[in-house]
Amino acid sequence: MKKTIYLICFSLLGLGAISCQKEKMTADLKLSREPIVFGARTLQTKGQPQLNTLSELAIQDFGVNAWYSPDGESFESGSPIHFLANHRFGTMDASTDASANSIWQGLSHASGDKVPDPVYYPLDGSLSFFCYAPYRDNSEFKDIIVENDPAASITSQLENYLSGSPLIRFTPEKKVSSQIDFVAAKPTLNWKKGQGKVPLDFTQHLTTSLIFRCNYVGSLNNEKIIIKNIQIRNVIGSEYLYFTKDGDILGHKWCNDISPEDGSTVMPTTNYSLSIEDGSLSSDAYLNPATAENNYQQINPYPNGIMYVLPQTFPNDGEDFNREIHPNIAVTYEIRNSLDEKVEENTLMYDLRGTQEWLIGKPIAYNITIVIAVRKDLIVNSVVLKDWEPANNQHNPEEILY
Repeated sequence: MKKTIYLICFSLLGLGAISCQKEKMTADLKLSREPIVFGARTLQTKGQPQLNTLSELAIQDFGVNAWYSPDGESFESGSPIHFLANHRFGTMDASTDASANSIWQGLSHASGDKVPDPVYYPLDGSLSFFCYAPYRDNSEFKDIIVENDPAASITSQLENYLSGSPLIRFTPEKKVSSQIDFVAAKPTLNWKKGQGKVPLDFTQHLTTSLIFRCNYVGSLNNEKIIIKNIQIRNVIGSEYLYFTKDGDILGHKWCNDISPEDGSTVMPTTNYSLSIEDGSLSSDAYLNPATAENNYQQINPYPNGIMYVLPQTFPNDGEDFNREIHPNIAVTYEIRNSLDEKVEENTLMYDLRGTQEWLIGKPIAYNITIVIAVRKDLIVNSVVLKDWEPANNQHNPEEILY
């Protein structure tokens, strides 16, 4: 799908919250009259809340962190000084005719209203930028938390960690209809006044999206089957995203084995649920019988049923399956009569240990067959990795995320 390049212009005045020592140092910096200007590439998504037009984008903001390095030093070799700490960026134009030419700038939200809060380049030295979307205030939201001064006990364990850069903790909402598709740009280092637009690339999805497609085998007596609930249980629910430098290549990476809660190796786990009751599963998606062509029917086709989860692996630890501690998928289905009355309800489980890992930026489709028999089996016939754009992302080319 077509990617669109948008020029995002920011005129900035204020400095972010910093330590007393660094505050004094940044207070001595002399600012130029050249505004910071970003050129941003954006991706297309079904993130919640759904951003399908530039006018919807106009009410969403993203976060920018920046560090200053004096002349003769670089972010990698010197002792960078905080210049912007999780500064909010957006546009004042929330009209329906907002366009790619709208002015995007530093903002604050005073008394609930957007107020320009611009910053200019320093006269000398360089700036390094670390950006993510959507914007989150650490004191207000808990799904995205930025740590600008992470503990060395954590960063020393991160492979190819870019020394001095922030950690971003992401915790997908348990309520699937409230989830967002979190994205971050690769870092831009040592950018100087006069170099023009700062490149930001928000085009890589950082989460995994889950799709569920079902059918059944067995005989029914004028009855029908509907999936009532799907639970994803005991999976990693919160991780650090950190910025990397491997040789000359900059990037970002998830950390699957250092807990953002306490720095231990025991990762925080959680459960996610899709159900007819909350509208995340289709209430009229009665299953078709399996055929030679498999005949799978997607049961979470709506935007509020798209489940975003953190990339992770499922090693097989060799122990007997324990649904209380091991990751699994639990599917609850009903058999209904011709009057749409429940005749029977069963819950079946699929052990995720040793199965396909959840890869960054890859939707995964679980093709599930319900066996209508005495044993009441659940068979996962295949797990299909998909490209992100064809998977529930049928947008027009002009529609954007951030």
